Amino acid sequence: MHQRTAQTMVGVRIPINLKKRLSSYCLNHGIKLNFFITEAIDGHLNEATEDYNDAIEAKKRLENPQYLPETEISDYLKKRGIKK
Repeated sequence: MHQRTAQTMVGVRIPINLKKRLSSYCLNHGIKLNFFITEAIDGHLNEATEDYNDAIEAKKRLENPQYLPETEISDYLKKRGIKK
């Protein structure tokens, strides 16, 4: 049996044209408006959290840098197809 997650209402004001585009998109793609908005918010928050965590990790690495030889970096870039 499917268990429902507790939900709450959130009221927001958005431009009329954006609401029309959103409604049209959801209708044309068979997506419920609530589902689309929930997924969009969740995805955006996940990306923001990941960016924040990346920034913390970068700061840690800058505080304690470990350098690789240029040849090792060059080999890595070649394997990734970034450098010839």
